[in-house]
Amino acid sequence: MRPDGLHERERFVHLVRLSWDLRCLELASSLVVRPHARPILEVPLPAGKPVHVQAIHRPHGWVFAWRPWWSRTWRRGEWVWALDENAAAKIKTAVGQ
Repeated sequence: MRPDGLHERERFVHLVRLSWDLRCLELASSLVVRPHARPILEVPLPAGKPVHVQAIHRPHGWVFAWRPWWSRTWRRGEWVWALDENAAAKIKTAVGQ
C-alpha cells in the first residue's frame, strides 16, 4: 500500500487532534503508526483490549470510525464527522468510558 502523502498527513493531523481532545476528557489514547498501514488511534479499555479509531476520508469530509478489538468489520453506526466539535465526547460515550 502506497499512501497518498496529502491524505496521509491530513489523517495524521485528525488523529492527533482527536487524541488531544480525548486527553482533555481524561481518556488515554495511543497513536499507532505502522510502516505499511494507515495510522490508528488506540483507546484502551478497562477490560484490557483497546478500541481502534481510524480517520477515513469520505466524499463529503473526514470521519472517525471505530470498532471493538474483537470485531473484524467496521459497523455502520460507529462513526462521527472528524470536524464535529463533540467528536471526542461522542467516541468516549460510544466506547463506554
